[in-house]
Amino acid sequence: MMGDQVEGFVEGLIEKTREGKLDWKPFSSFKNRRDILEELENGRGDFDYATNSIKESKSYFLQSGEGFVFLFEIYHGDPQVASPLDNTIGLMVKINSVLPLNSLLGYTEMMQEEMEKLKLLLENYLEEKYCYPDVLYNFMHEVLEDK
Repeated sequence: MMGDQVEGFVEGLIEKTREGKLDWKPFSSFKNRRDILEELENGRGDFDYATNSIKESKSYFLQSGEGFVFLFEIYHGDPQVASPLDNTIGLMVKINSVLPLNSLLGYTEMMQEEMEKLKLLLENYLEEKYCYPDVLYNFMHEVLEDK
């Protein structure tokens, strides 16, 4: 039952990302990033954070109301030695500031291919959203317009 709900959620995320209806952002820009990393260190991620880590430059989030959805690329072992092919994608939610981070990873283990598809779609979305030189032109125009 829960697995079906998570699968439907992932499929919905894929579809809405494909349509450009979700505002994904890089995890590095998340203002409470330290709090989330602390929750992961305290065991909220369904993976051993002592030997595994998230690759922040390849992780993303979106906000919905008071809550957040996180898509983390997780590398296993020493990133200097481990192969990127061993990386997995984790999907986690934080419904609000009171409730803890909740991993959906246990329900999506068999869905790594779908998670990879979602990650690729949102990376393409971000690349298009922040495409140079257009983003630079828009920024310069906005600066001069505000003055």
